[in-house]
Amino acid sequence: MKPTIRLNVKRLAVNKKGYAEVLFFSDLHLGHPQCHLKKATEMLKYCLENNIYVVFLGDMMESGLTSSVGDSVYHQKLNPQEQMEAVIELIKPLAQKNLVLGYLLGNHEQRIRKTTGIDVSKNICRELGISYLGYACWNLWYVGNQSYTLYLWHGSSGSKFIYTKLKSAVDVSHYFIADLIAVAHMHSLTSDSIERQFVDKATKTIKIKKAHILITGHYLGFDDSYAQEKGYPPSKIGSPKVKFFSDKFDLHISF
Repeated sequence: MKPTIRLNVKRLAVNKKGYAEVLFFSDLHLGHPQCHLKKATEMLKYCLENNIYVVFLGDMMESGLTSSVGDSVYHQKLNPQEQMEAVIELIKPLAQKNLVLGYLLGNHEQRIRKTTGIDVSKNICRELGISYLGYACWNLWYVGNQSYTLYLWHGSSGSKFIYTKLKSAVDVSHYFIADLIAVAHMHSLTSDSIERQFVDKATKTIKIKKAHILITGHYLGFDDSYAQEKGYPPSKIGSPKVKFFSDKFDLHISF
């Protein structure tokens, strides 16, 4: 297996409407009793049928162990081996059509790596022939005549409210200057943007560079979940899609 990619370079095919569309998919928690697997399967099938790219940002598996925080080891429907095999079967059709742009490690899969030294996310990527991006990764995607930089991170924040979740993502943007910062883990669907002024030395003018901030959703039901137990607010289930335009430098986020 090749070392973890530090810069994931991809060229995306442009559709007839003049853009490439990418689904940012994370936090499935396959194996958890409240995993909305049917909705997730429908979402990925839609991408397969419409040639929409998908990038996976971690926590695809619940990965409950006896050493894990919480009681998921006793409630999960499948053991970790079965969860891994189910994830492979879920993603395989997309991988076979070269629609998977990369796959991040999540903190739930990290449980297995810390306890056993086995990286199940890396094994999934090896099995499917897709790019393994580690816990975070820089990306450079070419779309027609345009190029877009992205910093993808599974995340680690325990933020409870939308504004504090966005803040944790914005904080990351201070250190990683990208067109899009995408963060998983926080089980919310939301986005924002920030603008930074800079001096263009070539033209001796002041310009603005926009950074889009994206939190990538989840597929875990609220009732009888840790979110309900901790008093977190319910949040919408699903994944965001982003259109990257080829004839102009522009991207649109939709939920």
